[in-house]
Order: sequence, then C-alpha cells, then structure tokens
Amino acid sequence: MKFIVFVEGHTEKKALRDFFRRWLDPQLSERVGIKVVRFEGWAELWREAPKKARLYLYGPDKDDIIAVISLLDLYGPAIYPDDVRTAQDRYTWAKVEMERKVDHPKFHQFFAVHEIE
Repeated sequence: MKFIVFVEGHTEKKALRDFFRRWLDPQLSERVGIKVVRFEGWAELWREAPKKARLYLYGPDKDDIIAVISLLDLYGPAIYPDDVRTAQDRYTWAKVEMERKVDHPKFHQFFAVHEIE
C-alpha cells in the first residue's frame, strides 16, 4: 500500500517523503509507501496532474494506491479567475477544480499557504 504525492519542484521532492514519514510511521501498525512525483513547477503540475493521477488510479497497481495527493503553493500559481482573490476563495476554487478534473475519490488536492522550503 502506498501514497503517491505530486509536488512542483526539487526541494519538495527531496524533503517531503521524510517529513511525511516522521508523522505517518508512528500512527500506523505497518509501514506504507510514499512515492513523491516531481513536476517542473506549478504550471506543469496543474496541467499534467489530472492525466498522471488517472494513470496511477486506474493503472495495474490501482489496488495498491491509498491515495494520490497533489500539493501546490497557494500563492504563486497564475491559475485563478480574476474574481477569486482571497486565500480561502483561491483554496476552495482550485481544490474543487483539480478534484473535478481527476474525478476519483482517492485523489486529493492540497495547498501550502507558506512555501515548503
């Protein structure tokens, strides 16, 4: 069993597996996998994550996937409509939009309000 985590850069790829492992391992009776998949920035993640998520969620190892989680910085990406301005509105709009694109109950979109780095 494993989690797939989509990230937008090198730093997140390098740091997040250990970060999640420190929190997750003490919570569980057995260890689960964490595969971090790096994209070349927010634009590629926003564009390609739906297709890549479906490859994992409908692929040959689909029964081994606990969840596919996409993580983006809330500030920075130029994805929001002009009328979506507040942090809460941006979060809600983008979460709904990405989860709608993937359309699978095991896919979850999350945002970092402050840079991971």
